[in-house]
Amino acid sequence: MTIRVLRSRETQGNPDVALFPRKPDEGNLDWIARAIKKLKLPVGDGWSHLLLVGSNDLLSFRLRVAQSHVRTSLSPSAWSHIAFVHLVPPAQEVSVIEVSLAPIEGFGKSGFAPADNGIQSSHLGAYDDVSQFPNIAFVAMPVPAAKIEERLEEIKHMRSTFNVPELILRWLTYGWGVGVPSSPLADGYGIPGAAILEAAYAAEQFDLTPGLESRSSCPEAIWQAVRFWYRYQQDQATALSPSRRRTDVRICGAFCADNKLVPDDDAYINPPPAPKTPAPAKTRTPAKKTKPPKV
Repeated sequence: MTIRVLRSRETQGNPDVALFPRKPDEGNLDWIARAIKKLKLPVGDGWSHLLLVGSNDLLSFRLRVAQSHVRTSLSPSAWSHIAFVHLVPPAQEVSVIEVSLAPIEGFGKSGFAPADNGIQSSHLGAYDDVSQFPNIAFVAMPVPAAKIEERLEEIKHMRSTFNVPELILRWLTYGWGVGVPSSPLADGYGIPGAAILEAAYAAEQFDLTPGLESRSSCPEAIWQAVRFWYRYQQDQATALSPSRRRTDVRICGAFCADNKLVPDDDAYINPPPAPKTPAPAKTRTPAKKTKPPKV
């Protein structure tokens, strides 16, 4: 199975995304609230927020392993799910917009997911249990939340062109081991929660995963972009701001990921960047020119 992934030239991870350990007996909601306050994460109108979680149940295990093919180390991802945070934590009633493969209230009314094109609304409190969701990241993106919410609402009515229930069925087939399924990522079917966010941000001219085909979007690819494509994304945000007047275009956040399926140190969270291309050796005889390869 091959998934085309471009590697960033950054030699260091995003300095505005910090490892932020939990305190003893601290729930995920309290962790988010403390991260926002301690790290001074932006929460104003010009920002939108993403929640990444990594669970330890069997379905999440298969999702995390499936994303190993977008990682250089081939180790499983720390993340099994991603969601759009509707408002600012820490209140439990804060809602999220998502496409979960194991929704608490089922797939829509009477289990009929196509009614809203598979898009679900839940509450942030559903992700508070650390024993169930040991890995967590909270990321602020310099794109207004109101615009992303509008785009997600539009996707609810776009099933003829963007069939989210098809993604749900593809991934449940894989996750449940029906037949002998291969990872849908290799066939260009992104994990649905990431795919809708990819489409919503793309509609606002913001590329969530510069190193990956958008059709194969997944939480791991979005995480890698946050960590290693942040300068590219900052340039996007600057270009999109009125008259380029916006000065704070950071991609910033916090994470805590203690649940490692394969302990491989820092590479588990921070895949190594691409090596720099060495300068050509100087020779007295000029090298014969060749045509550049087609990309």
